[in-house]
Amino acid sequence: MAVRPFTVKIDRVLVATDFSAAGYRAVQSAADLARREKAALRILHVVPSGRQLAGFWGSSNPAMHHVHGQAAVALSRLAEAIDPARQLELSTGVVTGPAARKIAGAASEYRADMLVIGAHGEHETTTGQPGLGGTATKLVGTAPCALRLVRLPPQAGPASVLAAVDLSELSVPILRWAAGQAAGGHLHVLHAYEVPFASRLEAYGFAAGTLDVYTEDEQGRLDRELASLVAEAGCDPDVHRIIERGDTASRLFAQIRRLHPTLVVLGTHGASKGRPASTKFGSVCRYTAAFSPTDVLIIPRSALPGPR
Repeated sequence: MAVRPFTVKIDRVLVATDFSAAGYRAVQSAADLARREKAALRILHVVPSGRQLAGFWGSSNPAMHHVHGQAAVALSRLAEAIDPARQLELSTGVVTGPAARKIAGAASEYRADMLVIGAHGEHETTTGQPGLGGTATKLVGTAPCALRLVRLPPQAGPASVLAAVDLSELSVPILRWAAGQAAGGHLHVLHAYEVPFASRLEAYGFAAGTLDVYTEDEQGRLDRELASLVAEAGCDPDVHRIIERGDTASRLFAQIRRLHPTLVVLGTHGASKGRPASTKFGSVCRYTAAFSPTDVLIIPRSALPGPR
């Protein structure tokens, strides 16, 4: 189902690169996003500390000023390559230290609305299997803004976006971000649920029909709740809503295989009045970040309005 544009305001995009192929894909994706959103773009490179470089080079005194200078030159060349007409509001920066910490700090200092990095770094394998680099793994839980993990090269044509929600208050920001990323394309929204004590009820001799009746009633109730959240988010009311019984991770990956989205959007975890924070959904987020074959956009708790 095609969705009408509903765009979360994106003014600044920060992308980090280690000059690997994965890092270059991230820069390409960030540049495309900045063009589409008319946003400012900053490209960051984190140089390892002098101690780390000394260990790499077997030297006690690596020329850090030379390293920074060469990194700055490489960033300038990269900026020229992705924006030869100089149409973007584009800047570059080089910092030194632990990569994840420095990237998160730079995103806060830049007041980035979205942070873009490669799901892998320079150690990306050639097996074609999903996975997550060390820096990306740390940023899943520490990024101060929306985090896009890039696996795919920029895609031509309309986007296909799959959003996974747990019906908590974080669902509305997730839906708004997903709708913005799917503008002009297709948006699918998934909520998965489990029947409480289903296996025990079967063992206790409850007929399968009893569970089917519960499932039918529950699906109707959940679909109405999801439709209400879709409306609150300002999305097209006819967006493709999917309510499925089963484990969230397995249902999500089944839909990824069926729909072949270019992007999966989900939150770190959710909580609402009367509904505790879901550490289970947080684990789904980390699992998806690590193993989804698509790009993944993670919306943090800071996306909620008001004091945290």
